[in-house]
Amino acid sequence: MIGRKAEQKILSKVLQSPESEFVAVIGRRRVGKTYLIEAYYKDSIVFQMSGQKDFTHQQHIRIFANKLKANFPKVKFKERNTNWLNVFVNLITCLEIEKMKSDKKQVVFFDELPWLCNQKSTFLAALGFFWNDWARKNNIVLVVCGSAASWMLSNIVKEQGSLYNRVTKLIKVNPFTLDETQEYLQSKNVNFNLDQLIQLYMIMGGIPYYLKEIEPSISAVQNIQNICFSENGLLTHEYGNLYDALFTNSKDYKKIIEALFSKRRGLTKMEIAVATKLTPNGDFYDKIEELVECGFVVELQDMGEKTKSNLFRLVDEYSFFYHQFIKKHKVKSEDYWYRLYNSPSYHVWSGYAFENFCIRNIDKIIDGLKIAGMKSNVGSFYVKKKADSDGAQIDLLLDRDDQCINIIECKFYKQEFYLSAEEANKIKRRKAAFAHFSKTKKQIFVTLVTLGTLIPSKESIGLIDQEISGTVFI
Repeated sequence: MIGRKAEQKILSKVLQSPESEFVAVIGRRRVGKTYLIEAYYKDSIVFQMSGQKDFTHQQHIRIFANKLKANFPKVKFKERNTNWLNVFVNLITCLEIEKMKSDKKQVVFFDELPWLCNQKSTFLAALGFFWNDWARKNNIVLVVCGSAASWMLSNIVKEQGSLYNRVTKLIKVNPFTLDETQEYLQSKNVNFNLDQLIQLYMIMGGIPYYLKEIEPSISAVQNIQNICFSENGLLTHEYGNLYDALFTNSKDYKKIIEALFSKRRGLTKMEIAVATKLTPNGDFYDKIEELVECGFVVELQDMGEKTKSNLFRLVDEYSFFYHQFIKKHKVKSEDYWYRLYNSPSYHVWSGYAFENFCIRNIDKIIDGLKIAGMKSNVGSFYVKKKADSDGAQIDLLLDRDDQCINIIECKFYKQEFYLSAEEANKIKRRKAAFAHFSKTKKQIFVTLVTLGTLIPSKESIGLIDQEISGTVFI
């Protein structure tokens, strides 16, 4: 298994625990939650059930009942499988018989839990009965899994009813890091250099389900053309499926994503409400927080506004790429991405995508600065141009506890380069504007993050304080 070391350690401890354990697993769609549980517990799962999108509770009960009959064909059930309470009583009967056969700890796994718990379903109440009345007393591992992170947290982890304070372990499965992505691709005999690897990562992120489509022996550009722009490419039609599967009212979530795409530096909650024309109530704020929980959006401290209203920025690689290119590509062709690659629109996208990559991997940059363990706040800075002063925008700042601030300049250069006088002047103006408007007394450093190598020159010496190369990410 690639990566997932911390997650596997938790799963191991749970299996070896002398007590029953209730494990909740969260993470965005396609990230590999189901694979993790099935692979690690393949010899211990005695019953498994997965929710199906848009199925009624009666259809789910029928599936549950059929699985019980298939898994335990010789068992005579105590109850008719007409409601959720009855099927859980019958599950208990089956598990008790299994316990008499073996002392091995049993794992019961419910996948896509939010789909099992539609509005008319009493599944959650029956699950509470199963755990409280029997499972917690019988050395069982109960695993529940769901892609809707906010729903899982509200209805399972923080639930105030029969499942209150019952979860013993919470596992959040994140996308692969860049080095884990490299390891995964190498296991499939795909061996790319850093440039090719990051090109793919800036579109697919570390989502294993997407990465499995990458073919060896062809370039990143060719893979992107096939996966994103061909008629049958996995990511050609993934966008709607992704949000519809995750969220009950996906239209509102898509509106928020589109608003953030149109304002790339990010928006405050109120600015999102204005842009989407959604009412800024509790439900609206919950939707934003859910997008943050699922990893589509990040919240950044706005260091340029007196109100200190935090900004929300779209960082999901695929969602941004979809709106930038795939959505506009109505007629499928075999050379669309070939023609766009290295075009002005490609360079605009890659610059922003690399900034998002750096935001996502700020911990690696912190390691490169050798300040791991030091408390730091990640933020951004923006002031509008006025009659008496120029505006300025800095997309990534690191506010450190040692009275220093790093202005992080993210540049998607792939080879050796000199800092031009024009670019050096832009950086100087941004640094001066930040010092002036923030009125900070802290030491300001300018840090350059790039894939290539900066050649020292009169423009860079004395301006660029630290250089972080792409190798820090793998």
